[in-house]
Amino acid sequence: MATELATGELRITVLGSGTAIPVADRFPAGYLVQSRSATLLVDCGPGTLRRLAQVDVDLGAIDAVFLTHYHTDHCADVGPLLFALRSPRYRGRKPLHVFAATGLQRFLDTLATVWPWTLPRDYELHVHELAPGELSFADLKVTALPIRHTAQSLGYRFDAASSKSVAFSGDADECAELVELARGVDVFVCDAAFPDAARVEGHLTPGLAGAHAERAGAKSLWLTHFYPECEGVDVAAQARSTYRGEVVVAQDLLSVTLHK
Repeated sequence: MATELATGELRITVLGSGTAIPVADRFPAGYLVQSRSATLLVDCGPGTLRRLAQVDVDLGAIDAVFLTHYHTDHCADVGPLLFALRSPRYRGRKPLHVFAATGLQRFLDTLATVWPWTLPRDYELHVHELAPGELSFADLKVTALPIRHTAQSLGYRFDAASSKSVAFSGDADECAELVELARGVDVFVCDAAFPDAARVEGHLTPGLAGAHAERAGAKSLWLTHFYPECEGVDVAAQARSTYRGEVVVAQDLLSVTLHK
């Protein structure tokens, strides 16, 4: 995969559009965001590292991981990532930054009690426990907002040089913060876990995702995080019933570059 991007451009790659329930063609949650100066993971569920290999992104290129919350299907490959980075091939690599809500240091410390080989060796690991708000990372402005799912759930928005933008809901239920996060965004990657007729508390449906995207004025809605109940359902049509913009049904390895 070519990685050279112009200032203000973003590339978004779906590494996992599924959930904790195994299906053949969807890995659990993981997304790759690339700008001219940064290569980021949003969530790191089981299989994320394999998908990175499939899109020809070396682990040495990863600058940061942003976790939306601590459910296993969103963070289980953090341990394998930290273990892999201890390899001599990554000796002296650039620092790895990990961002998440309160509890991140405890999460990493607990991993290390079971798997001491996740502790960094020959590189720096920078741990950032986030409160809601904005920060700068490389050439990106990052916004983190609390999302209704768990007490430690955050949604993220990445704006590149005041140009292109992408927002990730993580797992989400109805909340005003989703609208704020996705206001005018180019791509809104949003939980649509169950069909409209089979809603489960703590998650959105395609119709609810569409309604939030419509209120936000998002330019494109990417539905994702599909449980098997969505198989055979026209989830795009359900989203279009509440949203007038472009609807994309996420598939693993889908990759789109947002040009200036």
